[in-house]
Amino acid sequence: GVFLLQLPVQAEIAPVAQVLVYTTAPTREVIADSTKFNVEKCFNNKVNLSFSPSEGLPSSDAHLLFRASPNSLCAVSAVDKSVLLMKPEADLSPSSVYSLVPVKDVHDYHGPDVLLEEPLEKCVPLKKIVLNGTTYSPVVEMNEEDTYSILKEMGLKIFTNTKVRKPWYCSPENHMPAAAHFASNSAAPGVHVMRTSGKETVLYAMVRTPEEVTETVRKYFPETWIWRLVSVSSEGNADLDVTIPDTITEWKAKAFCTSADTGFGLSQTVSLRAFQPFFVELTMPYSVVRGESFTLKATIFNYLTACIKVRVTLAQSTHFVATPVEKEEESYCLCENGRKTVSWLVSPNSLGQVEFSVSAEALQHQQPCGNAIAETPEKGRKDTVIRHLLVEPEGVEKETVQNSVLCVKG
Repeated sequence: GVFLLQLPVQAEIAPVAQVLVYTTAPTREVIADSTKFNVEKCFNNKVNLSFSPSEGLPSSDAHLLFRASPNSLCAVSAVDKSVLLMKPEADLSPSSVYSLVPVKDVHDYHGPDVLLEEPLEKCVPLKKIVLNGTTYSPVVEMNEEDTYSILKEMGLKIFTNTKVRKPWYCSPENHMPAAAHFASNSAAPGVHVMRTSGKETVLYAMVRTPEEVTETVRKYFPETWIWRLVSVSSEGNADLDVTIPDTITEWKAKAFCTSADTGFGLSQTVSLRAFQPFFVELTMPYSVVRGESFTLKATIFNYLTACIKVRVTLAQSTHFVATPVEKEEESYCLCENGRKTVSWLVSPNSLGQVEFSVSAEALQHQQPCGNAIAETPEKGRKDTVIRHLLVEPEGVEKETVQNSVLCVKG
């Protein structure tokens, strides 16, 4: 006959569930079968994380919205996308959490200095049958599983007086078990994948629209943006006000929460894109030696749908001497998806942190720019980037150690 079993799929049975079905025949023979189900790696504490808005200008305000079990304590982090690209294995995921569980799948019998295998019963001799002058030899299936092997594969011990083992036959030559002459290849149980999907919770929140500014000054470029603890209210939500850093990049955020009622929970990775259609980006080393020259490059990007005339300026300072690598022009023409790189040969003459300030300004006049007319962006017309360079002293560092003995009189 055929019958159906309905099995509830919950987080408690993840990541692998084993199902055993057996019945006992009137002859005391036990008939059984088992299978494994790979269960989606999920948690009872359902954590949802989202940015509002999901894209914003540098230095503008945003909200990080939490949804988790009531009164949960959440740890949230947001890092530059490049950090995860350099070391993706460091990212927290359901697989990495479940890998910390010491026992995920029980199978076979294991134990130090303990005889866990059941002793074999006496073998049954193979007897040939002669009928009407014809000799019949019994056929033995060596690769067929019995109930005992199924229970052993699941790591289960059984105490019973029923028949869970199929009889094994003696070899007619040496009365050794016939199975000793063959390699037993147990058929692998079927693997079924079951996935559960819950309703996605969409969070809406009103955020303050960033004010339109004529100039944006960008000088905060962290790799780690958010790293803090957040308490969830009794209603199961929380709201964290944040300010988007000045890096033109994509920020990746993730949170995990713990609750006394539902335990551990992990959110999906969410993104916030910090972007403005017209900006300048600096390329420079982290540190140099005083008197050493290096090339400072400023690249201007235009993602507007129109052409613009741009003027690039490096602020003068008494801490360094800068000379243009190429002949400076009053302005440069940049059309849609265009870029322009301006370089200076720089020689620092002061020690410590030296500040470099480069501005790119879209000029306010309509002049021919190729085959089009240059336009002026409505906001973010001037972008200024401030970066610092560590200038170290010349020479070779020398370390001197002085020893002294202190005698304490008691």
